[in-house]
Amino acid sequence: MIEIDSTQIGPDHRPYIIAEVGINAQNDLTLAKRFIEEAADAGADAVKFQTHIADTEMVESEMRSIGAGEVYDTIADCEWSIQEHRELQSHADRHDVTFLSTPFSADAIDILDEIDVPAIKVGSGEMNNRHLLEYAASTGKPLLVSTGMNTIDEIEATCAFLDDVAIEYALFYCVSAYPTTAADFDFKTIEVLEKIANTPVGFSDHSTGVEAAKVAIGNGAALIEKHFTIDRRLPGPDQEVSIEPDELRDICEFATLYNDTSNKKDGLADEEVEIKQWAQHSVVTTETIDKGEELTKKNTTTKRPGTGLSADRYFEFIGQRVTTSINQDTILKPKHIDSD
Repeated sequence: MIEIDSTQIGPDHRPYIIAEVGINAQNDLTLAKRFIEEAADAGADAVKFQTHIADTEMVESEMRSIGAGEVYDTIADCEWSIQEHRELQSHADRHDVTFLSTPFSADAIDILDEIDVPAIKVGSGEMNNRHLLEYAASTGKPLLVSTGMNTIDEIEATCAFLDDVAIEYALFYCVSAYPTTAADFDFKTIEVLEKIANTPVGFSDHSTGVEAAKVAIGNGAALIEKHFTIDRRLPGPDQEVSIEPDELRDICEFATLYNDTSNKKDGLADEEVEIKQWAQHSVVTTETIDKGEELTKKNTTTKRPGTGLSADRYFEFIGQRVTTSINQDTILKPKHIDSD
């Protein structure tokens, strides 16, 4: 079990829902605040951005040499200053939703540590980055680590490293394809990761729609991270795999429903107790029975309501003698049976 912003995450707790804004708001602060408001209104536990400092996470000349210059340009256009981080975090606080972000460099981690985020998300591309993992762990904050594009052997090696350097962490089952299709998923991996790490495992979802997230919850996902937008018509590379507010609300409501119906409950519901009284059967006479006569299959049956000798003990009563004469169609009570 881990804890984020006083919310416990793990077995027997409602799945923790993270609305992943990422770079969908680009660097438009006003738009980003609308994302926060909509995510909070939909019931998300956290709203997550990405903390980029292009020159500290990429070598521009090398990115361009391999044909990835557009990636550099996109990231450079999506940077937030520390003051803008604070402003977004404060806005999230005012709307009662936790502010999180994914850093992609040590300098970005410094920003998140400075504003005191309650946890640090590590993307799949950084899962094997020992330098970044150790630096993030040194903040003492819980780490939320995605596992996409990594083999089980690689995940096991990273978990062994995290066991040494991190105070606590959670994993996310993830398939790093955009968009992910149903054929790409193997949700039994959630259980595999739980056994490897002995820690809560979530699902970072890059598919369209909400179905995969719900299936993941049904397979034990303790957290759901889902790309989120207020309108898929907005520009940005992740809009296609993002859900809109109504869909986010659907996931949040499902998470609550799943938790409410999956936890062990002691005893019967009050309404069940009331229904049980009339819905179950008692032992009933089919004819007049004289005092001292034995109860038999011929002179008894079972009928509603269940206010007398219970039908589940019917064969215990057969052969016992009655203590008084009993009319036909009488519900038998303990007083009618010779307890000797």
